[in-house]
Amino acid sequence: MTILEKAQKLGKKLAESKELSTMREAEKMMIENDEARNAIAQFDEKQRAYQVIQAQGMQLTEGQTKELEDLELKMMNNPYVYNFFKAQQEFQNILESINNIIGEAIGIKAGSGSDDASCGCDDRSCGCDGSRCG
Repeated sequence: MTILEKAQKLGKKLAESKELSTMREAEKMMIENDEARNAIAQFDEKQRAYQVIQAQGMQLTEGQTKELEDLELKMMNNPYVYNFFKAQQEFQNILESINNIIGEAIGIKAGSGSDDASCGCDDRSCGCDGSRCG
C-alpha cells in the first residue's frame, strides 16, 4: 500500500469517526437554531467592523472592546454554539494528534508550530515566511 493510499484510508477512518459525526451534528443543530445564528451573526458583524478599524491603524476603544467581548460571551453562552465549538475542538485535537504522530515518525519535533520560537525547518522548506527559522 502506498503512502497516498494509506492517507486515503486514514481520511476515510476520520470521516467515519465519532468526533467528526458529533461535530457535524452539533453544527447542524447550531445552524438550525435562530438564537445561535443571530448571536453568531451579531458577533461576526461587529468583529468585521472592528477589524476594518484596526486595519486602518486605529485602536479600539475600551467600549468597543467590551462590546465585542460581550457579544462573544453571548455567542458562547448559547448551548448550540458552545456544543459546536466543543465538538470542533475535540475533532481538532484528533487531527493535531495525528500530525504529531506523523511528525515524530519522520523526525519533526511535536509542537514545533506557532507556539515555538522557530518553525524548525531552518531554510523555509516547510513553506514558512522565514521569520521564525532557527
